[in-house]
Amino acid sequence: MRRALQLLYAASGMLAAFFMVLMATLVVAQIGARLAGTQVPSADDFARLSMAASAFLGLAFALRTGAHIRVTLFVERAPPRLRAALEVACLATATAVCAWFAWATGQTTVESWQFGELTIGAVSIPKWLPLGGMTLGIALVAVAFLDDLIAVLRGRVPAYRAPSQFQQTEG
Repeated sequence: MRRALQLLYAASGMLAAFFMVLMATLVVAQIGARLAGTQVPSADDFARLSMAASAFLGLAFALRTGAHIRVTLFVERAPPRLRAALEVACLATATAVCAWFAWATGQTTVESWQFGELTIGAVSIPKWLPLGGMTLGIALVAVAFLDDLIAVLRGRVPAYRAPSQFQQTEG
């Protein structure tokens, strides 16, 4: 199970990187086209959608590798028992909020698909595609938070604080 989750987080990170490269490529292509007196149809729209996909799909990978910004001033100064309780409370809250957000965006994605909504722009695409990427990304970060919550409840160090976070193979 651990290996499957690690592969899932890595795949999410690779997808985020792909969309980041796509966004940069579209922006550079649009700049070049404008310098040549023309434009790439809907490049701005696709770059914007790629940025959103990159941001959401990168959340789980960033959490698991300790790349998220965490405010630990209060938690790190708390006595050990309180610190553990705060860590559990934070992870449980984050899991619940992200799971709710994934459910809500999932509902919106399904409705968008059912109604056949399209994005606005020179090149219209089904709106459920970018919403689906957002839903997938937030669902994966909910799984990552749950993964860390279970680890902390079992007395282990969460991935974002582990020395070699992403290479862990224990189950």
